Amino acid sequence: MNTPMDKQPMRFQKRDALILQTIQDYGGVLAKRHIHDLFWRGKSERAMQNRLSKLQAGGYLDWPSLEQRKIHPIPEPITWLGWIGALQIASQYNLKVDPPKSINENQLRGLELGLRKKGFRWLREPRWSQLHHDLTVIDVRLKIEYDIKRKKDMVISRWINETDFRADYDQVVFSYKDRQGVLRQKKRGVIPDGYFCLVDQKRASQSLPAKVHFFLEVDMATHDTPSFGIEKVAVGAAYIHSQAYARRFGSNSGRWLVITTGEARMRNLMAQTAERADKDSSLFFFSTFTELFSHHCFEDQMWSVCDSSDKQFLLPRKE
Repeated sequence: MNTPMDKQPMRFQKRDALILQTIQDYGGVLAKRHIHDLFWRGKSERAMQNRLSKLQAGGYLDWPSLEQRKIHPIPEPITWLGWIGALQIASQYNLKVDPPKSINENQLRGLELGLRKKGFRWLREPRWSQLHHDLTVIDVRLKIEYDIKRKKDMVISRWINETDFRADYDQVVFSYKDRQGVLRQKKRGVIPDGYFCLVDQKRASQSLPAKVHFFLEVDMATHDTPSFGIEKVAVGAAYIHSQAYARRFGSNSGRWLVITTGEARMRNLMAQTAERADKDSSLFFFSTFTELFSHHCFEDQMWSVCDSSDKQFLLPRKE
């Protein structure tokens, strides 16, 4: 980070605060195109870049240095919170942490640790090896949020990022058969790519069951299908049935949404799901990136399930 301590103060605007908060809410890093779509849609990218550059110069934002661009796979322009931006957001939560006395690695690590002890997780740098995956998860989340805004009486009441799960995850014991057919048990932490709770406001107003819990698994085809069947499917099904899940989410109902790269990959994942989850395979709904970004994910028949050759609706149809 190249932010000297003696920078002239800039005039901090309301939109600036919203940009910082959005970056934090979406896991700590956004592509610049995400920020453009959210805050400068219909306007030039130059106007956005001019403002972001001022925020970066003021220490509110950071983005890859020349050295980082040389050594890390960076698929597109990105930005994350600088140390002043992290303190700005922390102050909105009434968290008091001393700023660094100088800008060096030890001081910034100390600030990161101090914020973490207060319950605030500042992403100092992206997870470089997972960056493409993490940006794709944000694309999927934004599409889900866009679609739910166009659905009457339905709202997303809560979203939990992967980073939040990593900081506070549940563990489950699950059973599976190895390659020799021997039944084994393992204990695993459950860290989905995201979670959201969908609320039917009309049903809620009538004191009827109104919540549906969804977990997101964005599959970039980087794991072999047997690994997916054990580490994702068996673990995911066991989690929904667990006491830890009930304590955290108030019930033992939920569904996993698996979005992957194409039809062939999806069919392979579904075959593993049918094998590893058996009767619990109904907890998993599958689609592809092409289907997701070309359909309304709550209104269209675009989801595949293991026990049917026909595409399904994600939610029950209302009369």
